[in-house]
Order: sequence, then structure tokens, then C-alpha cells
Amino acid sequence: MYEQIKEQIRQAVMSGELKNNELLPSVRQLAAQQNVSAITVKRAYSDLEHEGLIYTSAGKGTFVRAPDKSAVMEQYKQRLLGEFSQYASKMLSEGITYEELIGAINNITERK
Repeated sequence: MYEQIKEQIRQAVMSGELKNNELLPSVRQLAAQQNVSAITVKRAYSDLEHEGLIYTSAGKGTFVRAPDKSAVMEQYKQRLLGEFSQYASKMLSEGITYEELIGAINNITERK
């Protein structure tokens, strides 16, 4: 669930729906809105802060930090490629052949 919250906020920031320095709901408010625990929201906010998309000001709240979109997208792309690399390594170690892996990638590409 925290991944969904992260993605929703990331997309809203990248699309411009959330503006620079815009106040986000508190952890408790968002947890109540999403019907999740405060820990889930805190984890999403923490990850987004680490990525540079939001920042927290003590006593004031959590705000949007409108980033250089190209830098954020490059960082996001590198993270996805790292995750893919881990999955690909696992698949290869579990007996999926290189050809099968490439075939699966080609199938996905052809569907687009």
C-alpha cells in the first residue's frame, strides 16, 4: 500500500498537480483518508523525502519539493533498472534461460 501512496504523490508532483512548496496532508490525515496505518504513510513520506520529492519542516508539515524532472526521472529509471536486474538475476539462477528472458521482454515490447 505504501508503494501506491508513493506513486500517487510522485505522479502528482511530476505532472504539476502538486506545486512546489504545497503542503501535503499530515501523516495521520493521509492515513485516515487512505484507511491505512500511520506507519504506512510515514514510510511512503520517508522514501519520497529520500528521493527529494518532498521535505518536512518541524512544526509546519510536509511540503512538495518540485524537482528537476529530468533528474528525478533518471533516478527513478535507475532504481527500476536495478530492481529489474535483481529479478533477472533471480530468474536466471532459477533456470530461466537468457533466451526465455529476452523473449518475455520482446513480448512485452510488442504489446505496446
